[in-house]
Amino acid sequence: MQLRTVGSAFVGTGIVGEMHGRAIDRNPTSRLVGVFDRDESKAAPVAEKFGGQVYASLDDLLDDPDVELVHVLTPLVSHLETALKALEAGKHVLIEKPVAQEIGDLETLKQKAAEADRLCMPAHNYIYTPSIQRAKRLIDAGNLGEICGFWMFFNIYHSEEIAARYGSVLRETCIHHVYSMLHLLGRPVNVTAMKSYIHYEKLEVEDQASIMCQMPNGAIANLWCSFAANDPTTDPWSVLYKILGTNGGVCYSWNEAQYEDNRGPAWGLPCYEDGFAGEVEYMVNRCILGDEGPLSTLDDAVDALKIVQTAEHAVTTGTGALQVEY
Repeated sequence: MQLRTVGSAFVGTGIVGEMHGRAIDRNPTSRLVGVFDRDESKAAPVAEKFGGQVYASLDDLLDDPDVELVHVLTPLVSHLETALKALEAGKHVLIEKPVAQEIGDLETLKQKAAEADRLCMPAHNYIYTPSIQRAKRLIDAGNLGEICGFWMFFNIYHSEEIAARYGSVLRETCIHHVYSMLHLLGRPVNVTAMKSYIHYEKLEVEDQASIMCQMPNGAIANLWCSFAANDPTTDPWSVLYKILGTNGGVCYSWNEAQYEDNRGPAWGLPCYEDGFAGEVEYMVNRCILGDEGPLSTLDDAVDALKIVQTAEHAVTTGTGALQVEY
């Protein structure tokens, strides 16, 4: 019996286009139908490598009946417009994070997805990594006891030229890991933050930021992100999660993971790519072809943005911990 496959198309390419292409290759029920990028020279190599055509316009892509799922891989500023057009065309949407710049934009996407009866899933690859999913199961089962603390360390050195393509570190980097915190530990009660300007001479946005959150049970979560530090000990960047409870802990980096509770240590071997493969497999096999809901939702995106907005307010006003208004 032949498997039904879901046809996908990319809007935008960039670095993540490669990862999404590899993810489709790994999933037998996915196939790449085509790619559209405003710069055709960027679209053509991706289409050639992973199969599919190069579309002359976004409308041509959306008019193609073979496309069921649109991967929105464009810069943040065009996420909303692209996703709304895809939903209006009756396509499911997998949209890179952060999803949108404002809460109202997220609410608009939620409404449009409901009206179209289509999925709009944030592409939060970290929580679809097998090791993070295992960490979630251990936490939920109580194997680690009462959670005491969560530490997230992320660093990728950027020149000023590259950093200029991004917005705020809080908005475009820390927010990725706020998703992970929400997935693993739930909503924080209070939030405070700091940011700094160490490396760049011309940019007006921060190159480092740190968020501290207090969870309902008293656990403290610390998230630190930097574009300024140059860490030669990791390639291509530093990612470290550590979760400690009263009965054990989890330590995850971008290429390995360790879990330990009172039964002894166990090792997993996740890869950064596994998260992209996991999110594609989950959305296609469990959501589109199945009847499950996504692990990452637009409601999560709303919560994550509210947490970051609260952190920004704490920095701007110089106040201490602020309560998050959900």
